[in-house]
Amino acid sequence: MNRNIVKRIPNWLTIARLLSIPVFMVFLQDPTPFYLHLSVLLFIFAAVTDLLDGFIARRFGAVSEFGKLIDPLADKLLVMTVLVLLVAQRGDLTGAPWVPGWMVVLVLAREIWVTGLRGIAAARGLIIAASDSGKIKSALQMAAILFLLLHDIRIPVGPYLLTGKLLGVYGLAVSLVFSYWGAVEYTIRVLDFKSLFYISSE
Repeated sequence: MNRNIVKRIPNWLTIARLLSIPVFMVFLQDPTPFYLHLSVLLFIFAAVTDLLDGFIARRFGAVSEFGKLIDPLADKLLVMTVLVLLVAQRGDLTGAPWVPGWMVVLVLAREIWVTGLRGIAAARGLIIAASDSGKIKSALQMAAILFLLLHDIRIPVGPYLLTGKLLGVYGLAVSLVFSYWGAVEYTIRVLDFKSLFYISSE
């Protein structure tokens, strides 16, 4: 395969992930079991493209300025879109949302804060690679959302029967710990806290 074409594949995969977002909005407006299953397949496809575009970009030296900007943006938009749509879904028995709204607010607040920090870092010419906590956060979020989409499944664990919703909510809670841990690390690296308290004598 032509090497130039290979180098474009990561960006194509990122664009495909972006294009999946409005499809999720259609599927999850009032999901029937059929559309819910399609949402699960689509989310798995999006997660796989996220892994593939990074692997191909590193393997073939296909990292581009477009990819640096759009790839993390696509991931955030996908996660935030699906989580917001899942808050709107209600359980048949209790009427509770599939995912608590306060958890989604914390996810959104963290992503907005870190996006702002990235803008500050870019203005200073700083490029800060994703931390281990950020990578763990992303993996946990993807797994949690998949379980939330499969909220009705029952998984036997010893004497207990766990639901997909329960696993998803707890997985998202653990991802929040890593998420805010990474946000604190990023904040310390980007912001000059000494300047907040130092008063010039000039």
